[in-house]
Amino acid sequence: VDAVHACNILQQLKALYDEAQLTDIVVEVDHGKTFSCHRNVLAAISPYFSVNLG
Repeated sequence: VDAVHACNILQQLKALYDEAQLTDIVVEVDHGKTFSCHRNVLAAISPYFSVNLG
């Protein structure tokens, strides 16, 4: 994947996140704060989520 294509992918993923589109999991952190997330993005960036969501 070239750098321009990789950048475009990240921009599109951010746009989907900003518009709450295609989020498929809610992560709750301290004090009840929640985040709608993309399961595949979490798994790609975190060994913890990769194991637990796989």
